[in-house]
Amino acid sequence: MDINVAQESTIKDLFSTFLTKDEQICYFSIPLYQRKYSWSEKQWEELFSDLLHSFVKADMNTDYWGNIIVYKKELANDYELVDGQQRIITLLLLIASLGNIEKNDEYLPLKFNDEQNNVWVKIAENSKLTQDEKRHPFNRAKKYFTTLVSEQKIDKQSLLDHLLRTKISVVIVNDELESNLLFGRLNTRGISLNDVDLIKHSLFYATERRLPPTGEDVVLQKWNNLVQTIGQINIFIDEFISKWWEIHYELSEHSLYASFQDKLDTSEYLRFLDDLQKDAAGIKELIENKSGADNKIGRNLKWLLKISPSRQLLPIIISVQNTPFGRDNKVSFFELLTVFEFIRAISPQVDFNELDEVYLSFGKALLSEFGGNRLNLEEIKTEIKKVKAKMRQVLPDYNDFLNSFTKLRWIDSDDWKGSKHEKCLSTYAIYTLNNWLDVINHGAGVEYRTRDDDDYSIEHIRAKRNAVDGERSPEYLIGNLVVFEKQPNNDLGDAETTEKISAYRKSNYPQMKELIFKNKRKFSEPRRVNNAMEWDINNFDTNSIENRGRYLAQCFYDKILELLRDNT
Repeated sequence: MDINVAQESTIKDLFSTFLTKDEQICYFSIPLYQRKYSWSEKQWEELFSDLLHSFVKADMNTDYWGNIIVYKKELANDYELVDGQQRIITLLLLIASLGNIEKNDEYLPLKFNDEQNNVWVKIAENSKLTQDEKRHPFNRAKKYFTTLVSEQKIDKQSLLDHLLRTKISVVIVNDELESNLLFGRLNTRGISLNDVDLIKHSLFYATERRLPPTGEDVVLQKWNNLVQTIGQINIFIDEFISKWWEIHYELSEHSLYASFQDKLDTSEYLRFLDDLQKDAAGIKELIENKSGADNKIGRNLKWLLKISPSRQLLPIIISVQNTPFGRDNKVSFFELLTVFEFIRAISPQVDFNELDEVYLSFGKALLSEFGGNRLNLEEIKTEIKKVKAKMRQVLPDYNDFLNSFTKLRWIDSDDWKGSKHEKCLSTYAIYTLNNWLDVINHGAGVEYRTRDDDDYSIEHIRAKRNAVDGERSPEYLIGNLVVFEKQPNNDLGDAETTEKISAYRKSNYPQMKELIFKNKRKFSEPRRVNNAMEWDINNFDTNSIENRGRYLAQCFYDKILELLRDNT
C-alpha cells in the first residue's frame, strides 16, 4: 500500500498550492458511492464555535481540522475525497460566506459526480438559485454562516484570514481499495457511520481480499449504478437497502449490518448488488413508463414517494414488480395506496401505526425468501383485502377529513414552515381530482391524463396579489386552486378573476369546466345543504373559496370510499 501522510498544511495551502499541479488546477472529487452532504445546524454550529474560539484567543494553533483521506489516480488531475468530505464541504461553504481565497472569486475546488454539482457550481459562481436549490443543504449552510458572522459583528476579512491559517493533514492513498479500508478504520469528527456505510465498506474490502482480481472495478461500477438509479427515483439509498433486506431476510439483533454479515458469504456480494440494482431499475421503469395503464402506475408511484410519510411502503413497491400481481391490480392498488397516503399526510391526529404493520406484512408475504412459496394471484387479492380492511378501520371520519383538507395551502415560498410539503399535497389533490373527472366524463375505460408535469399548471382563481394576511390569506387555500393549461395561465398573469373567466371558458380540462358551469358539478342541489358547497365565479370571494374547498373535499372523500370497497 502506497500511503503518503502529508505534513500539516494550512487551509489556504490545501486549496491553492496542494491543488495545483503543473500550473493546472486540480479538484477534490466526490465519488458517487459517497453519501450525500449530511451535516446540519448542529455540526455547523460546532465547527463555527471551534473557529470562533481560536479567533477570539488569537491562537492559530488551536484549530486543527484532523485528517482527510484522498485517493490519487495515476493520470488524473483530481483527488477523490474518500473521507472528510463533510468537513471539507462545510469549510468551503464557510469560506464562501466570508469571501474566497483565490484571485478568481468564483473558484471553489470541489466537484460532485451527481446532481449536487449543479447547486455547487451556482454557489461558487454566486448565480441565482431556484426555490428548490435555495433549500439545498449547501445553500442553507452558507446562509447559516453568513447569519452567524453578522450576529457576532466580526470583521469578515479578519475571520477569513484566520480560517485560512488553520491546519489540516492529508492522507494520500494510491490504492483505491486501501483507501476504503482506511475509511472504515479512521475515527474522524462528524456523523458516525451507519449500517449501509458499513455494508459498503465490507463490499469494497471483500473486493480485494476474497473476490477475483478483476472484482474491484466491477463492485465499484455496480455500486455507482445503484446509487445513481436510487437517486433518480427519489428514494434514499439507506432506506432502500434496509427495506429491501427486511423483506428478503430476517434482521439479526435488530441490526442491518449484523444481519448482512450473518446471512451473506462474500461469494454472494456481487449477486446481492445485482439484485438491488434489478429491483431499483424495476421501480424506475414503473415510474418512467409512458404508455397505457402503466403510466397510471408511474404517476401514482411518483406521487406516492413524494407525499407518503410511511417507511413501510418500500417493501410493497419492491415486491410488487416481482409477483404475478397483474396489470389492472397494479393500477388500482397503487392508486389506492397513493390516495390513502395523502390522507395520512394531512391527518397527523390519526394513529396509522397498525396500517404500517399491515404494509410490512403484505410486502413480506408478496416476496420473502423465508416465507416459503410466493403468493399466487388469488392469495394476493386476499392480502389486498386485508390492507383495505385496515384502511377502512383507520380512515378519519368525514368531518375530520374535511377540516384537514380545506386548510391545505399552496404557497410558493420558504418563509413558512412546511409550505413546500403543503404545496406538494395541494398539487397532488388538485391534479388527481381533475384526472378522476376525466374518467367520469369519458367513461371508466378511458386512460385519464397522467402528464401532470408536462401539461398542467396550478391556477389561483382569486389573484395572489389580493393576499394581505400572510400565510393565512384565503387566496392560498385549496378551494382557490384549479388545474389550467400552462400557456394561457402564464398569459393571464395575476389578473382578477372577472378578467380571466373568458380564458377559463376555453379550457379543455374538466375541473375548469366544473369551476365555471354549475351543471358540470358532481352534486345536485339538495346535496348542497344550505348552499354550503356553492360558489359564484363572478364574485369569487372568501366565502366562495371556503365553499369550493368543502366541495372538493366531498368529491375526494367520495372517491376514497369508492376505492375502499371490498371488490378486489
